[in-house]
Amino acid sequence: MDKKMSQSGSFASLFTVITAQDEDGQSNIELIKKLVDTHMTNLELGLDAFKAPSASARSGMASAINAEGKKYSEAQINLAKRLSDIVKLDETQALKIIDELVLEVEVPDTITEDMVLKVLDVYWKERSSLIASLGRLAKYAKDNETSPELQIPGVDRILSHSTTTITKLLGQWKSKVTETAPDYFLANLELLELWIGQSLTEQSALLETMISLVYAGRDDKSSLPANVLSTLLATDFGAQQTYRSKFKIEAIDLYENARILCLVFSVASLDLENLYTLSTADDPSRNHIYKSATQIKTINSELQSAGREQALAPFILAWSCVLSARINSDNIQSAERQELTSLAAKLVYVAMETLDVFTFLQTFFTNELFDKTSAFGTTYKRILFIFFELIFLDHEPRIIKNFSGLINCLSAVLQYEPELCILIWGESPTLGQGTVKVLETARGRFPLQFEPLLKLLGALATGGETSASRAAIYLHVLPSLTHLIPLSAPCIEQDIHPVTGDTIIRSKADVPFGILPDRPFMALPIGLTGHLVSAENTAQIVRWTYSNSGWALVHDMLDVFRQITQVDYEPAFSSVEVGHVKAILDLLKSLFLYPSVSTDLVESFFAGSNRAAIVPTLFAILDQSSKFQSPPLDMIASCLKCLTRLCNPYAQEIWLYLKQSSFLPSIITTTVQFTGSSQVQTSGLAFNLLSRFECVQGNYSTTLAFLSLIQELTLNAQQGEIWDSKELRHLKTEVLYPCLAYLQNDIFTNYDNWHYNNVQDRFVICSKILSIFNSTVDDLPLLSGSDNIGLSTLQEYLLKNFLYDGGKQLALPLVSIIGSGPDLAAYFSKYDRQKEMTEIQIMVAQGLKFVKSLLRHRKMAGGEPSFLEVYLVDRTVGRSNSSLIHVLASYSSFSCGLEAAHFSVDILTLLCSLTAEWPTRPSFVGYLGTTAQAQQLITTLINRVGNDYHSLAYRIALWNLITITLTTQPGLATLFLSNDRVDPVTGVLDDKSREIGKNSVVVKGLNILKRHDAMLNSEPEILPPVLFFFDTLWHNAKDHSVLARSIQENDEFWKNLGDILVLGPLNTGLETSEWKDVATQHGGDARVQISKTSLVSADTRSRAHAFRIIALAVHFQRATKGKANLDIDSLPKGLKEFFKAAIDKRRFLDWNSYIPNIHFHVAGVRELQIMSRNLSSPFDYSKLAVRKWDENYDSDYLPGASYMFDLERAQVKLMWRGTERDRRFIRTLFHVNLNWSVVNAEMQRLSAWRFFIEVVTSNFGTAILAKENTTVHGSGSFYQFVIDLLDHIERDTKDSVVLRTARQDCCLMLQSVIENTPSTSLADKKNLAAHFPEVVNKLQRVIHSPDIGLVQAFQSPKDGNTTAMPLLLTLLICYRSLHDKDVLTSLDAETLGELQKSVSRIVPLIAHCFKLAVQAHLLGHHDQSNIIVVLLAILEEICRPVWSPHPALWIPILRSEEVFNLTLQLCARSFSTANYESRPSFFEGSLNLLLALANVPEMAGHLVEAGVMSTFVHNGLSPLLQRGEINHLDEAHGDRGDWHQAWCMILATVTGLLRHMSSSEAFMQSLIGFIHLYGSQISKGLDSSTDRPLTSAKLEEMERITMLFYELAKNEARLDVLGGGDLLKAFFDRSLFILQHAIHLFTHPHTLASVIVPITRVEHKEKEAGQGSALVTAIEGRLAAVVRNILSAILAWTEPATILTKSNIEWPFRKTTIAPISNTPVYEPASIGTMFDLVQYATTSLKEWEARLEGKAGGAAGLFKDLNDDDQKDVSTTSLSSGASSSKSTSKLAWFGNLSTGAAPSTSGGASSSGSSKSTPPTSGSSGVLNNLVAKPTDAGSESAFATLSTNTGSSTRMISLLEDALVVIATQLGLYMYHPQLEGSVRRDIQDLAVDLVGTLNSTARMLQRFDNVPVQARKEGLGAEANAQIRSLRGEMIPVLKHFVQSKINIS
Repeated sequence: MDKKMSQSGSFASLFTVITAQDEDGQSNIELIKKLVDTHMTNLELGLDAFKAPSASARSGMASAINAEGKKYSEAQINLAKRLSDIVKLDETQALKIIDELVLEVEVPDTITEDMVLKVLDVYWKERSSLIASLGRLAKYAKDNETSPELQIPGVDRILSHSTTTITKLLGQWKSKVTETAPDYFLANLELLELWIGQSLTEQSALLETMISLVYAGRDDKSSLPANVLSTLLATDFGAQQTYRSKFKIEAIDLYENARILCLVFSVASLDLENLYTLSTADDPSRNHIYKSATQIKTINSELQSAGREQALAPFILAWSCVLSARINSDNIQSAERQELTSLAAKLVYVAMETLDVFTFLQTFFTNELFDKTSAFGTTYKRILFIFFELIFLDHEPRIIKNFSGLINCLSAVLQYEPELCILIWGESPTLGQGTVKVLETARGRFPLQFEPLLKLLGALATGGETSASRAAIYLHVLPSLTHLIPLSAPCIEQDIHPVTGDTIIRSKADVPFGILPDRPFMALPIGLTGHLVSAENTAQIVRWTYSNSGWALVHDMLDVFRQITQVDYEPAFSSVEVGHVKAILDLLKSLFLYPSVSTDLVESFFAGSNRAAIVPTLFAILDQSSKFQSPPLDMIASCLKCLTRLCNPYAQEIWLYLKQSSFLPSIITTTVQFTGSSQVQTSGLAFNLLSRFECVQGNYSTTLAFLSLIQELTLNAQQGEIWDSKELRHLKTEVLYPCLAYLQNDIFTNYDNWHYNNVQDRFVICSKILSIFNSTVDDLPLLSGSDNIGLSTLQEYLLKNFLYDGGKQLALPLVSIIGSGPDLAAYFSKYDRQKEMTEIQIMVAQGLKFVKSLLRHRKMAGGEPSFLEVYLVDRTVGRSNSSLIHVLASYSSFSCGLEAAHFSVDILTLLCSLTAEWPTRPSFVGYLGTTAQAQQLITTLINRVGNDYHSLAYRIALWNLITITLTTQPGLATLFLSNDRVDPVTGVLDDKSREIGKNSVVVKGLNILKRHDAMLNSEPEILPPVLFFFDTLWHNAKDHSVLARSIQENDEFWKNLGDILVLGPLNTGLETSEWKDVATQHGGDARVQISKTSLVSADTRSRAHAFRIIALAVHFQRATKGKANLDIDSLPKGLKEFFKAAIDKRRFLDWNSYIPNIHFHVAGVRELQIMSRNLSSPFDYSKLAVRKWDENYDSDYLPGASYMFDLERAQVKLMWRGTERDRRFIRTLFHVNLNWSVVNAEMQRLSAWRFFIEVVTSNFGTAILAKENTTVHGSGSFYQFVIDLLDHIERDTKDSVVLRTARQDCCLMLQSVIENTPSTSLADKKNLAAHFPEVVNKLQRVIHSPDIGLVQAFQSPKDGNTTAMPLLLTLLICYRSLHDKDVLTSLDAETLGELQKSVSRIVPLIAHCFKLAVQAHLLGHHDQSNIIVVLLAILEEICRPVWSPHPALWIPILRSEEVFNLTLQLCARSFSTANYESRPSFFEGSLNLLLALANVPEMAGHLVEAGVMSTFVHNGLSPLLQRGEINHLDEAHGDRGDWHQAWCMILATVTGLLRHMSSSEAFMQSLIGFIHLYGSQISKGLDSSTDRPLTSAKLEEMERITMLFYELAKNEARLDVLGGGDLLKAFFDRSLFILQHAIHLFTHPHTLASVIVPITRVEHKEKEAGQGSALVTAIEGRLAAVVRNILSAILAWTEPATILTKSNIEWPFRKTTIAPISNTPVYEPASIGTMFDLVQYATTSLKEWEARLEGKAGGAAGLFKDLNDDDQKDVSTTSLSSGASSSKSTSKLAWFGNLSTGAAPSTSGGASSSGSSKSTPPTSGSSGVLNNLVAKPTDAGSESAFATLSTNTGSSTRMISLLEDALVVIATQLGLYMYHPQLEGSVRRDIQDLAVDLVGTLNSTARMLQRFDNVPVQARKEGLGAEANAQIRSLRGEMIPVLKHFVQSKINIS
């Protein structure tokens, strides 16, 4: 602000700087000096500084430039010309006025009258500010004249020649008085009124400045009085106003002010202070007018020729003092002395008698000019005080007739002027000795003249505690008493003094004593002497010499008055009048301002056995006087004020008597404990006085005093909350509750309709009521439970009434207050009614504050919209019928002050948030008036937000408002962002341009960011809200894409953000030191500590927003480019440079090293807990916690003293009776707040850092986190980043929730980083193999750490396992990443061994956690679905042989932790026939685990023992399966059915169990029962009708079934024994149809493509994206797996080894299956011809593969690819449930027994698929990792498997095995049929022909396989693989010769 002010050329800015003060009340003297030097020439010129227009100036307007170095727009020039023409102002100066105007509003192209008035207002403000600045500078110089360092050279120069300046200004004032208005203002009365108001304002400013110059000037002013007097007389003391007849009442008030200033100026011009100094201590070096005979004559002549005008009275009396000085001077002739003596006497007589100067003067002191809030009030009073002191030098006070008028004037001058009051009590006062005489005179006449002494003492009592104490003592010591008594009274006797001859009076009996004649109230003792003080012919006034206490007299008088019992008070019969009591109460009221004086006074003067206590006396007077027929309202008000000021020292007594008093309203409750319910309200005397008297009279002194009392009582109740007993709290509530009801129902809803003599009372009443409401609503009750009787009850009462129950009626006055604020301010500011303006500003601010408080409570409580917020949105108010939204926005014009503007912005922010929750959200744009009006308002707000002059809190509130509109009010946000692009007529936004508009709030934000270094040093707290605005803007970038792209291309923006992040981390020293040393940091200076905390907090939060903005910009770039992944080079230049610099300088590692460090002082919080239990009045200190309605938008509590705990309220409540122990608690609370301010910012930064890392690594990969180092392998990788994170996670949290939360963020970040670990290339996998084992081992130690408390987290999962989830997910990802084939290959034996040991160590922990989680879930204690899914996946992974090669070690652990049984229970509970959404989400995980366990030979028996088969046949799906109603398509969700997937996994698990449990008769029986039970579903699964579509789910089910029957075929003998032999026969009958259909599809790819239908959402999405070939390839792979399973089952059943190696006598002829015919239709069973087609398909595919390996184009073989083969999958993202059971496909020579150990077809593909098509639900912060727990198909491309994956060994070996199976099946089936005993002979010839074909096929196949030797060695090594190469050689070299020999020798017998 200082920089901006120093550059400003406006006088308004100068005035603002001069009047501004810091918290210590000091001005910025250096800035003032700088500005004064700039403006000094103009200041000396006064209003002449504003020059007349000129031709040269007008011609230069076109080329003129503004403060920013730019030319003025045409609209601005036109407006300047208009201003120049209206007020005759120089055009260049008019342009400067435009410069000031555009800071507030934008000048439209079309100049409206409203804009003309605005520029006139700025111009007038400049004129007034110039004059006022000069006056303030003079006053500043005078106030600091003893401090040379504070003097301003330019001002010193003016004060040294003040007479010249005053004369110049005096001429300007004279011209202003008589000037005529310009023609423009004569057009209508309203414009003329504006001009009149400004003219009178300037006149007053000139007079104030001249008075200040006279008072402060240091030069000779001898020539000034004559000039002043002649000017004042010429203008009739300012009365000769040109338009006097047109003055309205408001203008008259201004006019009266100017007239009073004329009077003060006339007196001040006489240089009275200098005169007094010369009169009391003659100093020859000083000069004064009385030394100039010429000037004396001139003024005498002027006065003698002037009439006896009342306005001349003060000057005349003051001039008499000047003449007295002249008379007493040495250099005067006797004739002149005699003449002047006579003239002086005449002047005194005229002034005191004729013009009654004291009566005249006392009417002035009620004017606001003499108010204690007036800037020059003290100056004026000092001038008049010296004036009175000069009078007392010449005239004894006792001879002044109008003594009471003198007392009134002197009391008004002394009131609230400590510097003057203290002069009276000096030891030997010089200035003030005249007032001492007056005081002595008043005491001498006391109590006969009762009021003067008390009134003067009351005024002195307001001058400070010392003066009040002296005043009380002064009244205590009375040397005499004076009263009226007849000399004939029998109780006295007369005597003559022997020396003086005076009459002496003696008392010979008790003398009745009273103030009024014949109405005594006490008796004087015998033996007193006195003397007459009145003339003989007047009433006998006797002054008794009687030393006594005036307080005793006062007490007796009050006691007499309080005993009056008449309801109708009759003063004629009372010995004490109301006026007497009023005077006493006024004195007490002044003395009670100071608690120590109050206590001393009450205990010293109102204590004792014979005296009634003051509190009950006051209450008695209050009650009694309130019942009078004509109650004395002023006296009652004084009584109430006395009670108000006694509230603190005598609180308990006042509460007690208040309860008993009939003055207050009361509530009669029917409940024992007060709750506010079942009550009946009774109106008290207060309401009676208000309704019957005050409302009629229009004077509300009693009500105002009553409201002040309630204010003080409310504060007292809040202060004493924790100290009061329960009974006292109850009592206070019983008093306050009816008062609140009375204020709410009787006053607040009606006050606006009352009659007021002084309109200011209306505003004060409203302000006080709202202040009480605010105190109640904003209070922070600390007690709870049964102790919480009071404050919370009152708070709830108000909230409930204003928001809901009474909202309709009570909201209306609030709406009226808010709505009328701008109109009232405009009305009174037009006439410079400062007092009213001040009260209006207070009223509006209190109203807005109350509305804000109500809305805050409404927001925090939630619920339905209240009447208040509905009214605020829907109501229209004011003369212009504006909406309240418009009115609230218009407060930012500061019409009602900065505080009102701030509150209004907060209210708009709250309304944005609240209305966002409404069913129909209103758009605030429509409430801002026309588009042009809305633009104007928004422009004003935008200008405010970028103006450093305005308060920091207000600008923060504005940024919060603008930010929240981005998410809640898009229309309003558009205006803020692109205001100058909105057409003011149509309201349509032009968003084509990508340039940021000059009036956009974005420009203001960019400018602040550009100055971020300076802002951190001056106003650090402004940076976070600005960056939060940009953060939110980027979050909503899609709604403002054009603007976002503009910012995106702003390189400076990204550079500024980078600079914020590059700076080293700041710290306060508080957080890095030990807790015991915190208080002593920075010298223990609390202000420095707060300042440092604010800086560090702002810097830290700014970094947090910077990280988020950059991350959101990256995300926006990805979204707009439509790319799945980005590279850094594709980023905009600014972003790209940021990332490249961060990578090159390894900043990611640096940031990660310190950002997760949270400097939380756990010791501080624990110390606070201990201290809270030892407080003088212990309470739950957690109730001091600050409640924010929103962390981002509620800026009531900025980082610092009251950030976490409300320190201010703690001080109010705790320190009321606090001890040193309590003060230590407050200090600890303070430092905890400071620490939390930094910690909260650090937590925000950590959260943002996590978000940044997640976005960056998901888009660019983890390689971006560190610069690669080419010299050392892997050293530059990101793994150090991971290790650092693990170190942060492993750090001790000291059982702190804060540190645990920080650890959670680190865990989630670790999870994200590990998820995005690169694992595609071989180099990535080698790096992973090199570093992940260390990560896994460290992670395993972290998980076992006691501070992590994994087991405790599951035992008490109230935190939702927030840390456990990411750690376990990370562990799972690591294991799966290491499970990759290439990674495992890269691991050495030692590393693998360490990993296996790590697994063995973690198995017990995982199993135990699984047990705890599942038990809690099954019992319904906690919902732990997500964590159960993760634990299931981990158990599945760690049970694999690669990690746990010795099952015997971990099986007992799983059994002891009941893992098997619990998994089965989960599985059973997961199955449901209800909707899918209603089921738990872990059925897939439990089945995956069961499948993995089933594939472990040692585990199968345990599963069967645990009842796995029973679970499979008795569950929620059993009825559907029995009926065959499980469909592969879930039509309701458009996806594959969950239960179909579950069915497939059940089949896979049963197959795995069969593989290892076939020797168990019990299992086999249960298996046969399983097949019979679900026969319908199995039959449905094997249905291969040609007219039905093929889906991946359908083929998976078929694959599972065929695999199961393959395993059964291997156990045919046992099946027959157990009665299940018919199952295989039925299967083979159905399987031949499947074979025929499948091979037909293989050989007819177009038909295959036509029947394929996508079923999953992914498949549909791929098809829509034109990637349908991927699905075709996947279906073909599934189909091939089904074919191979069937062929393998046939081979296992037909015993090929027996057929090929033994005599036909031993052949199983009953197992002939495939008919030996060449061709069959597609809808018939498969034949040998079908098998030949399969051989042809396989050989063609192998040819294509061979061609690809040699680098040739290759043929168009059928699309074949098994995407689910284990060997080709990336295990880091797939489920390897069946990996343990996956046996490698080998040559079918295995069937011969002596060539190979047999194996079955792989089940891995199916198992993986069945467990992978669905994802588990994501968890918070999981970044989708749960979605990747299972396999997902990869893109297949448009080529066949062998064309595209020549390096894919899995697909190649499977194709070779399929060819092998087909050849063996053909040979063995031909052999069986050839020798079948029942075969007809005619068929054998056909078989022989087929044998010939088979031989030819074998020969061609052998030749084709021979070609693989020509494949280059490198291609064979990389693309063919050892396994496929060996399989080809085996097939070619061994199997084909055996088959050929068999065919030729056994079948083709020819």
